[in-house]
Amino acid sequence: MAHNVIQLSIEKPEPFTYNLGQAVEISLPEGKNFLKAPFTLTSIYEKDKDLQFIIKIYQKHHGITAKLAQLKVNDSILISEAWDSFTYKGPGVFIAAGSGITPFIPILRLLKEQNNIEGHRLIFANRKAQDIILKKELKEILQNRFHNILSRDHLSHHAFGHIDYEFLEATISNTNQNFYLCGPISLLKSAKKDLVKLGVNQNLIQTIY
Repeated sequence: MAHNVIQLSIEKPEPFTYNLGQAVEISLPEGKNFLKAPFTLTSIYEKDKDLQFIIKIYQKHHGITAKLAQLKVNDSILISEAWDSFTYKGPGVFIAAGSGITPFIPILRLLKEQNNIEGHRLIFANRKAQDIILKKELKEILQNRFHNILSRDHLSHHAFGHIDYEFLEATISNTNQNFYLCGPISLLKSAKKDLVKLGVNQNLIQTIY
């Protein structure tokens, strides 16, 4: 998985339905208030019995992710109805940073299972090689269409730096396809600007918060 990531599985309440790539708000009691944050469902409704989430833990923040990491079997949490985090419109390039990979995990898994992974590419930014979530699985799914770039790791065999215009120009040969972006707001703004500069129509770009 990764050194600071957990997979959380919870019993699916009835009735509860969701679609591929949707998210929910998870709430945990904290004194008289609640800690709340949105998380993408990484399970597939038609296939998985439980609701599954892949969550990056930020212990230093002492927030909801640290609390989720402490949950035990039979503990209870609150979840909202599911909503769309993005709309899959067909083959293209997924661009993610850190936990921004989570909305793309279920669609990539399903595409692989359906033998429809051709035409898809993933650009994934992290700090160090140890931070790459599901590195082995994503490599198996995408093969040479899986591009990693690390900002704080000179020693790995991956590209070093940030997702910028030069990196996108060297990695992307076709600008007439779908682009799905998920990560920090700073990345979303800069990557979208650079993609437009490369000649990508803005209507082909989805930014996912």
